[in-house]
Amino acid sequence: QVFLMVQPATTSSSGESPSSTSNDNKKSITPKGQSVYLDGFAAAQQLLLENPDAFHLLATTPRKYSCIDDEEGWHLEATGPLIETIPSGKNQWGPVKSIRHNDLDRLPDLPPYPTTMDTAENNSHNDTFYRKLQEAHEAWDDILRRDSMRLVIELQPGDCVLVANQRCLHGRYAFETSKFPRVVMGCYVGMDELSSKWRKSGLRVL
Repeated sequence: QVFLMVQPATTSSSGESPSSTSNDNKKSITPKGQSVYLDGFAAAQQLLLENPDAFHLLATTPRKYSCIDDEEGWHLEATGPLIETIPSGKNQWGPVKSIRHNDLDRLPDLPPYPTTMDTAENNSHNDTFYRKLQEAHEAWDDILRRDSMRLVIELQPGDCVLVANQRCLHGRYAFETSKFPRVVMGCYVGMDELSSKWRKSGLRVL
């Protein structure tokens, strides 16, 4: 069986409060399927520098995410912008607080339901908005595809990686299981628990 490349993304995007960390522990070596990591905050900063309009759209447009697992018995849904920033006054962007990017969990961006009040002008406005949203997402994806933004690591048996889900996008390159068997085990720590530990330790939580 051949597993295609998994593009870098934040996991648990469909949770209202995405888990703060995920723990990937690789149990068998593989010369392919290398792990890929990307700093989402750095990518957001690069987008702001190159395309402020795209940054504005992705930071102000709520997107809906959903993930259903009938076998495990859970159904997660959440809504939020791809780039979440800390408010810093009108027409100003504060520090990036979190990234919510997962093409597998994000539902399609659909225009508003048609009503009897729809006019050609309204429809044209909707078309323009969603075209610009698509262009903004393409600008974001272009940054994520750059080798200069990626850290590629070939994990060894027993290696453990701790990932900040609100910041670090993570994926892997393609591999073939018959030639390169691998087992990855993972777990999550909720953001509330981690923030509580930080506050008890006297650290400032944004």
